Amino acid sequence: MNKKVLAIDDELDTLTFYSEVLEDNSYKPITAANGVEGLKKAREEKPDLILLDIMMPKKDGTKTYKELKSDPGLQNIPVIVITGISEQVDYKTLLARPSTGKVSPEGHLVKPVTAEVLIKEIRKVLD
Repeated sequence: MNKKVLAIDDELDTLTFYSEVLEDNSYKPITAANGVEGLKKAREEKPDLILLDIMMPKKDGTKTYKELKSDPGLQNIPVIVITGISEQVDYKTLLARPSTGKVSPEGHLVKPVTAEVLIKEIRKVLD
């Protein structure tokens, strides 16, 4: 069975790109346009991996990440943060787990990301 990857991003072009790259590499893509939708789909689909943007409407990536990692049914799903936030912004502090204070996204990529870099990071996290 193909591993399921949930991509949460508010940009339709980005979600389309992720879906194509995932399908081309035998993953099953699931998409969500914001954190609220992403959490709902994560609970329904139980993906093997989540690709998460930080800057989104309704529920941004930091709040979504904290909720994922606080939910016993979702907390063990690995997350790759893919963001356009510059290195000057310490977003990792915002991602500290409430219970431990540790920063723990399993991967991090800076937008724009190429198909090759994306797949390499996904394989690194899932294998």
